[in-house]
Amino acid sequence: MTTIATQLDGATNILLEEPPLGHGRDLSTSLLTDGVSEPNVIFVTYTRGPGDCVAQLEGYETGDIGVIMVGEGRQEESGVRTVESVSSPSDLTGLGIKIGQFLSTWPEPVHLSFESLTAMLQYVDFQTAYEFLHAVTGQIHAANARAHFHIDPEAHKPEHVAGLTSLFDAVVTLEGDSYTVTTRKLLES
Repeated sequence: MTTIATQLDGATNILLEEPPLGHGRDLSTSLLTDGVSEPNVIFVTYTRGPGDCVAQLEGYETGDIGVIMVGEGRQEESGVRTVESVSSPSDLTGLGIKIGQFLSTWPEPVHLSFESLTAMLQYVDFQTAYEFLHAVTGQIHAANARAHFHIDPEAHKPEHVAGLTSLFDAVVTLEGDSYTVTTRKLLES
């Protein structure tokens, strides 16, 4: 049986197209944990608390877990050693700095889950988001890390989703209980 880790071998930045309401949680967990031993995991979240992020990884062997909360998220006791926050959801410069700090100080392997681009695009325009993602995906690649970015494609103009897709090595599209993987090679042909 081919795992998602095998299908995404070599992909650094992955766009995870999923419907709203967290239906892609199991797939997200696989992207964070499959194919690597004890990854250090970073969550960037606009809506979830640190405890919920930690709970997603229960039963999996991980290294450190860090959470970057964007906006007025819930603060609670979570067992997460490192919780950072960016108070304004439109402060992409501050968010990029926080992500860069994790990437430059944590040992490999580092996996990042960005939840979600749909939430981010409620606070910034498409061009600003595109420039931010161009910079952050470059940081992730340079750090030899791996990241996946959640998006609800139905919530955005098709041309915006297509524009964002150009920044990623692979796209994973969740459809019900199954998913499809499209890699950059296929995207370019």
